[in-house]
Amino acid sequence: MTLSLSQRLWLWCGKALKWLVILALVLLLAAVAAFAWYMLWPTSSVPPLEQVDEVVYLDQGWGVRRESAPRQHYYYTPQGTSMPQGATTGAVRYDWFVHLELPFSDQRFADPDHLRQLRFLVDPAPTAGNPDQLPVGFTRHFDPVTGDQLLDVSCAACHTGELHMEREGRRYALRVDGGQAMHALTDTTRGAFAPKLVASLFYTALVPWKFDEFARRVLAQRYPDGKDELRDKLWASVRAFASSPQNNPFGHLYPVQEGYGRTDALGRIGNTVFGDHLKPANYPSGNYQPGNAPVSYPYLWNIWKFSWVQYNGSVAQPLARNIGEAMGVGARIPLLNDTDGPLPAPERFRSSVRIEDLVAIEHTLQSLQPPTWPDTLLGEVDTALADRGAGLFARHCQSCHGPHRVSEARQQALAPLKPSADSEWRIEVIPASHIGTDPATADGFMDRRYDLSPTGLTDADLEAALRPLLYRQLVRQVRYRLREVIDGRQRQGLALGELPALLADYPTRSPDARIPQARFDALLASLTELVVPLPSVPGVRTPAPDPLSCDLDCQTVALLWQLQHGQDYADIQLDALDVTRLTEGEALNVVGILVKNRYFADQRLDFDQQQCVEGFGTLDLPQQVRGYKPRPLAGVWATPPFLHNGSVPTIYQLLSPPETRSERFLVGSRRYDPEHLGYDVQSEGDGDGFWFDTTVAGNHNGGHAFAADPQLWQQHLADPDAQPLPQGVIGPILSHNDKMALLEYLKVHRDSRDQGYQPPAANCFGEGGV
Repeated sequence: MTLSLSQRLWLWCGKALKWLVILALVLLLAAVAAFAWYMLWPTSSVPPLEQVDEVVYLDQGWGVRRESAPRQHYYYTPQGTSMPQGATTGAVRYDWFVHLELPFSDQRFADPDHLRQLRFLVDPAPTAGNPDQLPVGFTRHFDPVTGDQLLDVSCAACHTGELHMEREGRRYALRVDGGQAMHALTDTTRGAFAPKLVASLFYTALVPWKFDEFARRVLAQRYPDGKDELRDKLWASVRAFASSPQNNPFGHLYPVQEGYGRTDALGRIGNTVFGDHLKPANYPSGNYQPGNAPVSYPYLWNIWKFSWVQYNGSVAQPLARNIGEAMGVGARIPLLNDTDGPLPAPERFRSSVRIEDLVAIEHTLQSLQPPTWPDTLLGEVDTALADRGAGLFARHCQSCHGPHRVSEARQQALAPLKPSADSEWRIEVIPASHIGTDPATADGFMDRRYDLSPTGLTDADLEAALRPLLYRQLVRQVRYRLREVIDGRQRQGLALGELPALLADYPTRSPDARIPQARFDALLASLTELVVPLPSVPGVRTPAPDPLSCDLDCQTVALLWQLQHGQDYADIQLDALDVTRLTEGEALNVVGILVKNRYFADQRLDFDQQQCVEGFGTLDLPQQVRGYKPRPLAGVWATPPFLHNGSVPTIYQLLSPPETRSERFLVGSRRYDPEHLGYDVQSEGDGDGFWFDTTVAGNHNGGHAFAADPQLWQQHLADPDAQPLPQGVIGPILSHNDKMALLEYLKVHRDSRDQGYQPPAANCFGEGGV
């Protein structure tokens, strides 16, 4: 029988359709199998759950009870963030996170043991501030855009640590408030927090019976009304996660695996604010920058005293630091309209950052003290050995790590609202070429470039934001230098001329920072009469060096330079800015200033309130140095691993030549080594967790080396200029006994007698707050 053409076509279409159905079923089964493998097949990147018998809360000024008010306030005060970063309709709601279940399981995603295995800290029982027993730093805030309570991750999630040890058959967890977290919050490898959260949302939205159970729990008495809207919101959240290049493990935006206890902090802030929020059409170029410099979470006690914070000493102002942190974790800062055009100028830079809560968290942290060595659990301190270590510390460590206190005049210039000069610590930044540690973090901050022009900002807008601060900085520096010059001349019995009268007439503080040139001219004329010949640096149009200890001549040269060239230098700095090619420091600085200015205008805060909110009247101007800061070391024993990138597991190894340090070690266990002060890590064989490979760029463990042989060290001490140390070498080879003495001393080292500070009861915002 011969088939007609139409019959043959129908037959062919039927066969094709049959094969298409079979192919679709095969692909569906393959997708289900792949998803099941992804979720259920064991992965070596997730270490086993660490069981403990008791959590011990060290007394760091907040008491030893879990329910302590400062501790609960720090742990669970929101800061205006959301997941995924800056999402609106796609943001994860708080009650979703509480009720969401894992795929192919009845276990809640937020089950305490599940999140503990992922190395989040979950307290043993709920509290009033944390009724659903979520991890430390996981909280909620009401979002007026969505009309819902959103999941909010605060600074406590990454800046709270724990050390584990056994004693007499009992396992203890020592809570270190303000310490270093060990979770892998931003890691995108299989089994990590973020991929499992997205998979759980996807599975719940896709599988009807799973979604129905979820909807019953979330909607409660409103069920079944709202099911369709809830499903739409779940899918919106899945799409929001999937559309961000930061969540794409195949995009190689973060080529160096962060693993446990690390994140590329500055890189992620830049990519969130200038990538996610500006939506460059030409990704993977545009504003997204490779994040190849993961860092450990720094510890927080005493940072309110530091003149500069961040590993590279790039931020001075507390509020600027905290806004940057909130932006990186996912605060929403709309920079474009729904057609990717600029917002109207009067509507720009409103954000979800909860500034009043950030100020409250900052004030709470100002009373946080370094942890004291718990000898009942970690062993008695050998006081004789510690005394010997104190001398070694003074000889080899203190010149860099300080703390370096400043004069009253300098404190008034940098942070005029601090209670005293003792609470202003000068923080150096050591060039990466000298200290020799991995340069990726310092280089990235200096070399990344961002285009802010899609926001509608122009170079004129940058100038308008920064010029008042640069002038205010100049006014403060001149007053500080003038005070130091007067004091120095008094000590040396030198003539003062009209300087005291001119200082008395000089403004101490003003929102209008520009000083008439005539006043600078009067100071210059008076000072020139006293200084013959005029100190100068011929041919140099940059300020005189300003070391930690600046003598009278140094201060005089710097003051003269500032009087002659200070305002011109501010203009030169502004002229160099290009809104299409801002460094990371410049871009974050400008956005932070504009976010604050919009908030201050909306809330109608006066100048005094603004200075209080910003933190001690500190100015928000960045420092851009290709280097790292050596911070004071009280409580450092409780903060493994070490170096900015977490590449050295113990302080004993840090005091040893780099070639003797672990080249590869397993991160994921909190077992503490009280002898070598650090993690008791596995360096060979196989194990579950993150294998830290120090041969990878960004992970290098070199530098900060006590590696000079005796002859070289003696030659260096005799004449440092004639015999400089090799790059990365900072001291002599230490004997085992010397290292053990230093370790013993670091158990008891304190940076000052007055560790904490109780901020005044008065509210920066006036009675009742904003």
